[in-house]
Amino acid sequence: MLCGSYYLSGKDKGFAMPDFKVTRYRLRIGSEKRDLEQPFSAVFLSDLHNASYGEGNSRLLQEIRNENPELILVAGDMITASSEPSTDASIALMGELTKQYPVYYANGNHEYRMKQNTDKYQDAYERYSDAIKSLGVHLLENGSARVELYKVPFRIWGLELDQSYFRRGRTAQLTSSVIEGLLGKPDEQCYNILLAHHPSYFPAYAVWGADLSLSGHLHGGMIRLPFLGGVVSPQVRLFPKYDKGMYMLDGKKLIVSAGLGNHTVNLRINNPPELVVIDFV
Repeated sequence: MLCGSYYLSGKDKGFAMPDFKVTRYRLRIGSEKRDLEQPFSAVFLSDLHNASYGEGNSRLLQEIRNENPELILVAGDMITASSEPSTDASIALMGELTKQYPVYYANGNHEYRMKQNTDKYQDAYERYSDAIKSLGVHLLENGSARVELYKVPFRIWGLELDQSYFRRGRTAQLTSSVIEGLLGKPDEQCYNILLAHHPSYFPAYAVWGADLSLSGHLHGGMIRLPFLGGVVSPQVRLFPKYDKGMYMLDGKKLIVSAGLGNHTVNLRINNPPELVVIDFV
């Protein structure tokens, strides 16, 4: 259930960023077997691409603190894999967040590109991942972590996909069996949250068993048109199906963030950057 939104402003590497929007979703997860002792909130971050909202991301941090979340969930592309990889804003942000909250982070295609292409990026990914892990970030590289919040067990998964799932034109087909090969089976004793950067594979995430998938990547379709939604994906596909918002499939849910930053094409029309807050009840 989408509850509401409002706006704050920022900058990214010298160009003006649109105001960022705070969007809330309310998810009821209780059942006869597991009921939350009390509601709580999580903040979901994606696609910062090293943007800054105020010095040291002060406005973004203040908005997160205002929400008083129990945990921070990150679905990747917080950095930009470029000729000079940009990581400083993300490291600084992670450093502040981990002082107050547990942070669970899954890689996006930019982190993975830096990780795999060492000829081009050398040890940039290793330095970045070491830095955020030393700050206390739980970096889930095809891994998971179990947490219990208010009498309900959660397992948070981080899915890392190779570049064949992100390239332009014909991409690889992702199936639930491929996900199982990377992650194993979901935890039947827990509410399973999957941090999976690419939203287009939601049907596979749902079949695998993710109760809630969190994605970004599409930047809301960059240009949004009334009644039609996002216009184009990073793979140059028109009107992507899962561009922004909450979706349901056979009782499983997907939340897609429009992201907090830009890269390469610094374009957003009717599509402000987005900070997502999830209220679990």
